[in-house]
Amino acid sequence: MKKVLAILALLSMTCGATEILSEYYVMEKVLPLLTEAQTYTINGQEVKAIKVDNKVLKALNTTDDPFYYYNSTKEKKMVRVGDYILTPMTFSSIDSASSSYFNNNFIKK
Repeated sequence: MKKVLAILALLSMTCGATEILSEYYVMEKVLPLLTEAQTYTINGQEVKAIKVDNKVLKALNTTDDPFYYYNSTKEKKMVRVGDYILTPMTFSSIDSASSSYFNNNFIKK
């Protein structure tokens, strides 16, 4: 009985573990979407941005909402459906913004 309980405890811990995606993986998977994305400006800088939806989750091969990834400055970021993934026009880095921050600070070009 103790073995069964130990196995169940171990399974519940491993099944609940959330994967943290790497910057490179996220960039590789969403790059095709970002190249076609709308351009926005913030503080005089132009960026490409996409709203996270089921299409983005499918590109990342995840159904997690929220999902986690490391951005270009190695910060662990949490992204929910409705948030935005963005990159500068050079496609040199990747970051994200919550929907409320994005809607209040980014201007469609």
